[in-house]
Order: sequence, then structure tokens, then C-alpha cells
Amino acid sequence: MLEEIKLQPHHHYLIKAKWILPITSPPILEGGIEVGGNKILRLGTFKELQKEFPKFKILNFEHLILMPCLVNAHTHLELSALRFKILSTGSFILWIRSVIKKRETLGLTEMKEYAKRAIDELWREGIGIIGDVGNTGLTLELLNNSNFYGYFFKEVINFKGEFTFKQYQENQFYSPRLKITYSAHSPYTVAPLLIQAIKSFNKKRKKIFSIHCAESKEEVEFLQTGKGPIVALLKEKGQWNESFVCPKLSPVEYLYSLGVLDENTLLVHTVNIDEKDLEIIKKTKAKVCLCPRSNLFTGVGLPKVSEFLKADIEVCLGTDSLASNDKLSVWEELKTLYLFFPHISPETFLKMATFWGAKALGFHNLGAIKENYLVNLIGLKFVEEPPEVPEKIWEFLITKEKEVKVRIYA
Repeated sequence: MLEEIKLQPHHHYLIKAKWILPITSPPILEGGIEVGGNKILRLGTFKELQKEFPKFKILNFEHLILMPCLVNAHTHLELSALRFKILSTGSFILWIRSVIKKRETLGLTEMKEYAKRAIDELWREGIGIIGDVGNTGLTLELLNNSNFYGYFFKEVINFKGEFTFKQYQENQFYSPRLKITYSAHSPYTVAPLLIQAIKSFNKKRKKIFSIHCAESKEEVEFLQTGKGPIVALLKEKGQWNESFVCPKLSPVEYLYSLGVLDENTLLVHTVNIDEKDLEIIKKTKAKVCLCPRSNLFTGVGLPKVSEFLKADIEVCLGTDSLASNDKLSVWEELKTLYLFFPHISPETFLKMATFWGAKALGFHNLGAIKENYLVNLIGLKFVEEPPEVPEKIWEFLITKEKEVKVRIYA
């Protein structure tokens, strides 16, 4: 059973654990975290901190591993009712068609109920920061009443460019933890001028701009040749834009030519890229979100993780929706990446799932256990006894069976 502890700002706490994993600094065996005013004040061994301030209110989790909450930087909660209703065919376009067809059979009540279950699942999995993308806004109330930090991205899909912006009154109606803005679905479903308008809208409000990019070969074919199954799909759905001129560029180059790439842009998937694309991403400091298990399900392949890291590009992780995944578990994404890329350190993968994810969504005081960071921690219990060697704890954390036993937040 998951225990939840909400810290009070007027109390001074000393939290003890078997291991503390700050993420941005070495693990601490028999560690302690000093907390006051809902912020992390100091880290160290429990004995050292207790000697200096013996009158702390002590929270003892001596059999658990404590770490920052996980980040699911990209998902679509309103599609949660599609879990197990769509088969993996290995064809991206067939998957898109299946999602469109199946979604039309869902009612809003059903979608909201399954979204609620998905939010509960995310919480039990240790997610504390979320990037939720939706077309209906039905998850807003659910997220508002939760303890998640994150974004709700109201997704725009209109290749004809017909759209009217309406300012969300988030300060009046929604939790300060939740940021709300628009996102563009992709370079092939949103008109170029509209992509620029959405980016401008977000830039003025200092919000993250999120867009699916370079997810499939069909997307690359469309933007480089103006041909392929995407053209047929757009025409079928009445979304073909007769004024569209094929840019003859890769998806990343195309978005760069539109001037929408910067440190507050989040490119989701980015599977089909080359060296030139990597150079552009690095140059513009755009963020990248990988969804490996979704990519395998839709048949688009795995992202070039090694190449991103070699180029010093910080990437984060998402699960995408339950239309292309069986779980909303970042732990499963970590296992998958570690299986396919064993030469990359498990420590790096955990940084993707926490610290880099928080930065990608603009939460610069979350995602690590550091001085002056907000408290948002998870305590993990393992079937096996954790090792007592710091170098082995990272792989253990990813590969071994575990359960989130406690959540500590302010």
C-alpha cells in the first residue's frame, strides 16, 4: 500500500533512508535529508545531520531507497480508454488510422473514467511531473485536483491553418502546479504559419512549446517530397492545404526554418534524424523527449540515444499514450532503453527520467535532491536487498523488481 506524506512548511524535518539518490550527486548510504519550509536544505549521512540538529522531526525510511519523483514528459491521458484496443501492425499510418477510428467510438464519460485510472497509475508508478497532451481538455479537472506538477498541452491539429486562440484563465481556475498552453501536433498536421503562431503564443507567455517531430519515415517522406500516405490521409480527412509548398527538408530542418526551435521547445520522438538534425538541435538548445516503447509498438524504430548523448543533447522520457503502450511506466521505458543500449550508464538513464525531464518542462527546482529544491520524493522497496556499493545501485534501481512504498511532497 502506498503511503503519502505531505510535509508542513512550519516543521523542520530530517528524513532518513537506506539509500538517498540525489541524481546530480553521488548516492548516500544511510543518508539524511534536512527539510524546512517545504524545501531541501541539506544532504548528508543521517548521523552527521542528526548530531548537528537533534530536535528535528524525524521521518525514518531505513529500509527504502529515496530518490526524486519521475517525470513523464509526454503522454495523452485522454486516450487511456484505448489500452489493448489497438494492435501493433508495424505500420505507423495503419496505427494512426486505427487510433482515429477507435477514438470515434469513445464517449467523453468513458474517456474521463479511463483517464482517471491512468492518473492513479502514474501516481503509483512514482511520476510527479507530467506533460499531458489533449484535444478535449477533459483531463484538466483531474490534474487540477491532483498533486502532479506539469503541463496540459491543448493540442492543435489543423493543416489548413484555421484556428482561433483563446487564453486559458489558469491563474483563476487551476492549480499553480499545472501550466496550461497550446501545442502543435506535428509538422504534417499543422500549417506552417499556425505552427509559428502557436510558438509565438507560448514564447510571449514563457511556456514550453511541444510538437511531435521526426517520428516516422512517412513524415520525413512528406516533408522532403510532398508525397506519400500522409498526403492521402490529409485529403481524406478534409485537411489538405492547397497552398502548402513542400519544403524539401527534414522535419527538424523544417521546424528550424520556421524559427520555432529554442531552449523552450520540446521535440517529441525524434527517431528519424541525421547528423545535420543533431547539429540543429544542439545549436538551438531544443529539448528532446524519447518514447521508446511507443516507437517499438508503432514500428518507427528506436531513437538514436547514443548520438544524442554524444552531441551533449539532454533528453527526457515519455510513455506516449495507452494507444501505443500497455503501461504508463517510466520504469519500463528505462528497462527498454537499458536493454537496447547497455553501453550507456544506468545513471544517465535515471537522469533522463528525473532531472533532465524536469528541466525540459521548465521545472528547475524539481527532478533532483538538491539544496533549495522543492520536496517531491519517492521511496522504493525492492524484492532483493539493495547493494551497499554506490556503483551498483544505479543498475539495481532499473533492473530489479520494485514498488513505490511512500511519496513525500509539500
